[in-house]
Amino acid sequence: MGVKERKARDFKRREEEILTAAYELLTDLEPIQMTMEMIAEKAEIGRGTIYKHFKSKDDIYVHLILRRREQYIVKLNKIVKDSGNLLQKLIRSYMAYCTDDPVAFTVQQKCVNHYLKSNLDEKLIDSLRLQEEKKVSLVESIMEKSLGELSPIPENSKYLVYAGWGMISGAMELMMDNRFNSKLLDEESYFKAVEQIFLNGIPTVSS
Repeated sequence: MGVKERKARDFKRREEEILTAAYELLTDLEPIQMTMEMIAEKAEIGRGTIYKHFKSKDDIYVHLILRRREQYIVKLNKIVKDSGNLLQKLIRSYMAYCTDDPVAFTVQQKCVNHYLKSNLDEKLIDSLRLQEEKKVSLVESIMEKSLGELSPIPENSKYLVYAGWGMISGAMELMMDNRFNSKLLDEESYFKAVEQIFLNGIPTVSS
């Protein structure tokens, strides 16, 4: 390995160490409490070294968001290539994405709620936009493929896609934020209720 390649490898390694240190701090702290000095101490590097990789905490937040969301895009790509019960697979994949690692979910939400777009350079803003567009495109593809099995296809299919996805993500945020923590809700029962409403609508009581 040449000097150039070794420097590039070391640069990438330090970048990962900084992101890991920030992530670990955010498991216990709110973003406003975390400082660059704390990240540097956690990563065992000089404070100035951080600025060779990230110009602000906002940069770090966005890199953590990008890394986390990419994990779900991988799941969506697998569903797109699959067949049968696609809507159920979409719902369950997002539920698993949220609940399999609740700490990662919480850190991501902290980053999403605290980064300032005005502090980001255009390249990073484009990365966020392109990743979001990729995710939306995959969700649309899965839902529209499922709607395509209906006859006739609903005229408002595009709106069904957006409303359906909003319902799923909102339902999971409610659960992950512990807004029902005093109700002792069973996780699997909650998942089944979300699936039932999404796939069949809210059941009505016959008079």
